[in-house]
Amino acid sequence: MLRPPSLPHALAVVAAAVLVAALTALAGAGVLVSSPPAGAASASPLDPSQPLVPRIKSISPDYVPDQGPIVIRGTVTNATDQTWTAINVHGFMGSTPMTTSAELSEAVDTPVNADVGPRITVTGTFDSIHALAPGQSKTFTVRLPRSTLPVSTPGVYWFGVHVLGDNGEGGTRVAVGRDRTFLPYVPENALPGGALEDTALVLPLRAGVIRGDDGAVLDPLTWRRSMQSGPLSSVVSTASAAGSHPLTWLADPAVIDVVRQLARGNPARTLTSPQKPGSGSPTPSPSDSPSSSGSSASSTAATAASASTAKVARQWLREIRPLLGEGTAELLGLPYGDLAVETAVRNDRSLLGQAFRRTGRALRPWGLSLRPVASPPTGRTTGDTVAGLPRDVDTLLADSGVEHTDSVVNTLNGHRVLLTSTAAAEGGPGPAPAQSSLALRQRVLAESAIRALGDQQPLLVELPTDPHRPLGPGFFSGLDAPWMRLTSVTGATAVEPTPMSDTSLLAPSPDEPELGPRVYLNADDVMTYGSTLQSVLTGNHVLYRRLFEEVTGNASYAAAQTPFFALDRMHGTSQWVHGNLDQIDLAAPESVTLASNSGRFSALISNGLDVPVTVRVRSIADPGLTITGPDKVSLDPNGRTSVLLHASTDQRGVHNVRLILTTPAGRPLGSHDTFPMRAERVSRLIWVIIGAGIALLFAAIVVRLVRRILAARAARNAS
Repeated sequence: MLRPPSLPHALAVVAAAVLVAALTALAGAGVLVSSPPAGAASASPLDPSQPLVPRIKSISPDYVPDQGPIVIRGTVTNATDQTWTAINVHGFMGSTPMTTSAELSEAVDTPVNADVGPRITVTGTFDSIHALAPGQSKTFTVRLPRSTLPVSTPGVYWFGVHVLGDNGEGGTRVAVGRDRTFLPYVPENALPGGALEDTALVLPLRAGVIRGDDGAVLDPLTWRRSMQSGPLSSVVSTASAAGSHPLTWLADPAVIDVVRQLARGNPARTLTSPQKPGSGSPTPSPSDSPSSSGSSASSTAATAASASTAKVARQWLREIRPLLGEGTAELLGLPYGDLAVETAVRNDRSLLGQAFRRTGRALRPWGLSLRPVASPPTGRTTGDTVAGLPRDVDTLLADSGVEHTDSVVNTLNGHRVLLTSTAAAEGGPGPAPAQSSLALRQRVLAESAIRALGDQQPLLVELPTDPHRPLGPGFFSGLDAPWMRLTSVTGATAVEPTPMSDTSLLAPSPDEPELGPRVYLNADDVMTYGSTLQSVLTGNHVLYRRLFEEVTGNASYAAAQTPFFALDRMHGTSQWVHGNLDQIDLAAPESVTLASNSGRFSALISNGLDVPVTVRVRSIADPGLTITGPDKVSLDPNGRTSVLLHASTDQRGVHNVRLILTTPAGRPLGSHDTFPMRAERVSRLIWVIIGAGIALLFAAIVVRLVRRILAARAARNAS
């Protein structure tokens, strides 16, 4: 395995500082905000300079019924410094229907003061407000009987209110305030074959999942704000508002894991066995703590901030879990960490496959499974990318990212390619915010009506997660239209796909930043040696998983916005892994001599880590020499021990021996040592001579003893 060259220390320090600043800025600018659907319109009004500002709050029903009235409720606000009197609120409706999605998109750009339909002035159909002081608001209710609506042809009509009033300056009474939207008309007898239009709403749960050099989540404060009142809070609000209406999640499960980590106090990466939940108080990681002061006050503040973030994270998890498990919900899973699919296909398909497999298993503790899908935030990709995906993975793109096809469900290079509606996600016309609940709902109804009356292609809509305008229950209940059936993405796309050509896909912009191959070389290095490191740690079975979480985050679409910093973080993680492996060392003797055909010798193993490890010593020797030893060796933290090895050979001479420190399974750790072993087996003649000498020695001893005994007896007889 080739290790990427180290960055100079000074450059690494500067890079780390700039990294934190850049990522903090990115988080505040929207890294944690789910990317809006491709082509989504601005939420700012087209013409905010209306003296009297009407805002429609509800339309009941929100389509033209075959019979019965339409009731409009809302408010009128005096936006001037004059008092207005004799105020009337009239409904209006266009006389010519729009019948294509292109017409709706063109209508969205229509100026607010454009004449898009006549007022309905029938007595009893308008509401009156006596007076409005500057800044004052009052409610209105407009009831329009079916007979007053100029509707006969199926399609989508302009619909809304005009406000007339008197500011005391005289002049002709004209509309001084307008609010408008789309209103579909789909009579029951207009549906081809009576079939319902399948519509699926997709709610994204994705964010910039990036961890720092120590493995802790970067900028936990921004995550806390997101869970309290930002995009992650909006996701919960929208899903809660859906109630019993079908909803399809487009989820990166790494977001759940990040929040879990924050709920545990955002611990940094460690070699020790992880604590069980609730087994101790959260310990702030270095990423939580201020870098400019080590004072007691700063430490206390950091601890309090970490505890506050952990509390918010636990609450968010309690809220999101039942929403994901709703019986009406479908779970689509992005590759873990929202991996940048295009560059992963080119540089590391193995990592991509692992990311999808991890996605499939990520929510098993909650009893949930996710169906894998690729969905680039830009809504665009290439044919080569689709071809390089795992076999069972669909691709979800924006229809603005393709051309030469009118089909929503397509097949390309053996994969299904599903298209979401850019137009529907664009929202409604001003002056109201384009993606407010009412404006977006009416646009979805309008797009659904046009498809129901036309080609009956299913409608897939990716919902916004704007924290300032979360979608409320009215958005979902208003979608109970008689021609439309809300369902899941799987239900809506259960049709025969249309073959698609590679040339139909519009590739991502070449100006988009992307990750280079060195990021993936480092990623492969981290995962290979990270697995090796975990296998020698006693009791730690999560290190590899934690490293994988960091690697995927640093190879994600969010990380691709700053590729240099992504590479620096990945390289830093690689250095950490190798630095720990280097702390486990082996030292062999300088040389060993065997005086027979077998013998023993020892090697010294040292553990410089603060955790216990279990290793093995493997040998590589010249042919004819066999060395054996224990299957595994356990070392205490910062401990060392001698390992007794056994050598045997039938061949005299010098043998080269290499001892390698490995995992218990035999995977090299990196430490090794080489020494010569001399086998000096003694010849048989020498053994015969030695044996004869020993025999002569014993014979001489016996003779001498016999002589002494005989001499002693002779002396006794003489006396």
